[in-house]
Amino acid sequence: MAEQTTFLDALRNEYETVQHKPPADEVEESRVIDARMRKSFRWLEKAITYLNAIKSPIAHRFNLGHGIGFESPHFERGVVGQHTQNVRGFSIIDEINLYYQICTSKPITVEMWAMDVELAKKDLERANLKFASRRIQDGDGTVRRCMVTVPPEIPAAVVFRADYSRGTITTTLVNVDRFDRVSLAFRSNALKEQLLEELLKFILGMDRAFLHHSRLAGIQGRPTQS
Repeated sequence: MAEQTTFLDALRNEYETVQHKPPADEVEESRVIDARMRKSFRWLEKAITYLNAIKSPIAHRFNLGHGIGFESPHFERGVVGQHTQNVRGFSIIDEINLYYQICTSKPITVEMWAMDVELAKKDLERANLKFASRRIQDGDGTVRRCMVTVPPEIPAAVVFRADYSRGTITTTLVNVDRFDRVSLAFRSNALKEQLLEELLKFILGMDRAFLHHSRLAGIQGRPTQS
């Protein structure tokens, strides 16, 4: 007959399990984080090559206010780059950047009061949008209104920055789902193919699961309703 397990034996077994289980906030080795970054770069390169040919529609609403709204946006073209640094004689990737253009079917032309143009210009510049304005003179030569024209292109970006000492990845999103700049942070072990798939689905407006992987690291810019 087998000897009955004592309470002390059960505690010992639980203790050994805890000792061998890595803590949730353990920092991954540099080579592991670098491997994740390299694999992610290659995955994104392939995905963006496909999107450049497909020109997929984007189901986000880009409304800057002032009557400036972009209709039926789609993914036009993108490019993926990387930045490396040397650490103890080894090259590691510390940044992956995706820059892309969102396009719509036609330019936007809005007539507005001259006093509102300066505020609109500030918001356009903050969103990195190109624009041109033309003053409209009344019959007596007074300028009360202006015509503002915005090309049908929205510059957007996603940047992954790896902090090897802390084992974290900070992701900065610029004009991805709205005219805004947001930074999110997550543990390096979350940088997997599933996260990248969810990032592209978020870019295309298919779902928002990507945001569930991270905590808010900071917000900059002008929040707008999506």
